[in-house]
Amino acid sequence: MAFEKIGIMSIGEMGFHWAKLLKSHGVEVVTYDKDRGEMSRKRGENAGVKSVASMADLVSQADLIVSIVVPSAAVHVAAKVAEAVKVAGRKNLLFLDANAISPMTAEEIGKILQPAGVNFIDGCIIGAAVRMGKGTIVYVSGPEANRMEILGQFKIPVKLLGTSTNQASAFKVVYAGLTKGLQGLFCELLMGAQRFGLLQEIRAQYDESFPGLLDKVSSSIVGLTIHAGRRAEEMDELKRTFEHFGMRSFMAPAAQRVLEAVAALKPGKASASGTREGELAETLERFYEMGLLQNSRGNENS
Repeated sequence: MAFEKIGIMSIGEMGFHWAKLLKSHGVEVVTYDKDRGEMSRKRGENAGVKSVASMADLVSQADLIVSIVVPSAAVHVAAKVAEAVKVAGRKNLLFLDANAISPMTAEEIGKILQPAGVNFIDGCIIGAAVRMGKGTIVYVSGPEANRMEILGQFKIPVKLLGTSTNQASAFKVVYAGLTKGLQGLFCELLMGAQRFGLLQEIRAQYDESFPGLLDKVSSSIVGLTIHAGRRAEEMDELKRTFEHFGMRSFMAPAAQRVLEAVAALKPGKASASGTREGELAETLERFYEMGLLQNSRGNENS
């Protein structure tokens, strides 16, 4: 059966583009945003999302709930859904967690939802928000995961990973280690190049040695002006995952520290239209002027 009404928690940049795409295919999109900020509510309005009066209304009306929040909020959202399902008496609700969480967090969410009778599907999104419907892929796992294949009707490609309710999360954190690791690495190296007055020269050499690589990462570095804190959380999820399974991570904590340093600057504000503004060069210049990765000794010598 096709999904006629989908609930999205919440309408951030990714949620905005999900909503726009679903709406373009005739799906009604609903959310509960009474506890969200003004910018999130404006994004919802701009995407044509209907705001409902309560979480109980959301779970009663939606055929599917999709959770797209920062990793630290994923368990909280699942708990609110479980509570609302009990209040509303809803049966057999589908819940897709599409967050960048550890497999341990996915298992915790499954344990929260199971007593409420919610059908939990572990998921992750690989690709940019702006490319929803243009190549961004949703990976899923769990006993009910095959039910997500119907999203393909709305130009959302879905790939099944297996029947365990933590495989998609494990897949995401390992993949995120590459994308966020490159963002952190490039930020650090390009800040160094900027400090030495060699930014253009090093960018040209990177492009010659690794054609197209920096171009692929550039948009994500611009996105750090808004999303650095969220991405630092993803690196923490990766670090904790490795530790849980008896492995030691060196790269994830390093990338996490760089991303946290960017987040601490508070260099940008979210857009109500779900877009990113700026170019790589001006973003790097802003980071540099705000003192990214510069210690007191470096400032004295400048």
